[in-house]
Amino acid sequence: MMDSATLPIRVDKSHLVTIGERLYAESVELIRELVNNAYDADATQVHVSISDAEIRVEDDGLGMDLDGLREYFTIGTSDKRLHPKSPRFGRPRIGQFGIGKFATLSACERFVVFTQRGSFAAEVVFDKQAWEGADDRWDLQPRTTVSDATAANEFGRTALP
Repeated sequence: MMDSATLPIRVDKSHLVTIGERLYAESVELIRELVNNAYDADATQVHVSISDAEIRVEDDGLGMDLDGLREYFTIGTSDKRLHPKSPRFGRPRIGQFGIGKFATLSACERFVVFTQRGSFAAEVVFDKQAWEGADDRWDLQPRTTVSDATAANEFGRTALP
């Protein structure tokens, strides 16, 4: 006789950091991952600055709207498999698994994503301690603004304080 109970498939979120650390063990690989994200977003300019306090990657890529941010924070999304070419320049996309962003947590305690697409702008803070202390589900709260696109910063940024 079969039991009608279900067996949920779960992933311990600490494994995402471990996988990221192993895939991107060297600092240069972490920087390359962030620059690859800019390439996939059709950036023509990428600026990297490194100090004792932070790593900052700024680019002039297409940016993300709210749906794009949801996609960015989804692990294992099929978007790049379904759309293997970038929208503006038709570049072959580099990213595959959506894990690289978690590699940043091996180098820092938090990372900040600022993005703008059209009149939508948002900043999202991903804090490692808050994430580890949360239950299985953890929702990030983007701080959004709607602004005049011409008055906005030219570059998006990923800061790793």
